[in-house]
Amino acid sequence: MKKLLALFAVIAITMSAASAQDVCLRGGMNLAKQIGSGGAWLNKVKFGVNLGATVDFELIDDLYLRPGLFFTMKGGRTNVGHDVYCNQNYFEIPVDVAYKIEFNRNLALDIQAGPYFAVGFCGKLKDKTEHKNNSNYDYPKTFKSTAEDWQVHRFDLGLNFGVGMDVDQFYFGLGYDLGLLKLYDDNHRKRKNSCLMFNFGYYL
Repeated sequence: MKKLLALFAVIAITMSAASAQDVCLRGGMNLAKQIGSGGAWLNKVKFGVNLGATVDFELIDDLYLRPGLFFTMKGGRTNVGHDVYCNQNYFEIPVDVAYKIEFNRNLALDIQAGPYFAVGFCGKLKDKTEHKNNSNYDYPKTFKSTAEDWQVHRFDLGLNFGVGMDVDQFYFGLGYDLGLLKLYDDNHRKRKNSCLMFNFGYYL
């Protein structure tokens, strides 16, 4: 059922793109970590990438509804005691409201905000310190680990904020994802996703 819902969302966005006013292909770099209470667990930045597209539907003058679909790499890093990396790879659907302030035909300020919905599909938690001591160490899978201490919830929901510049057919932007759901069942680690994104885009 969950896979069918995810597939439906992908199809709906793909179909809607055909009638959209603007389609923007985007990609960029992520600076991701986990925030919240629970000590220093994965509270250091881990680098990743994001790739996807947005579609714009004009609501009124200069105000747009902007859904999208992205592959995005989140997670975090811990370097206290052990050197641990948590890779959390998601398919993410932001549904933003965007406002454009046009300076001229070729230059506009672009501001967007809204919720996002994400489904984790793969990732591993890598303990580089443990690997040095045991070359046969089996890295647990982020979303499928049988150990409660390692398992991250597959579904995430949060808020997305962004600002950028449209220059001719190009987009240059800065965005931020703030997760609202706990990533673990462990009550001592109330951790959530946090991700700063630098994006480059091209309007088709």
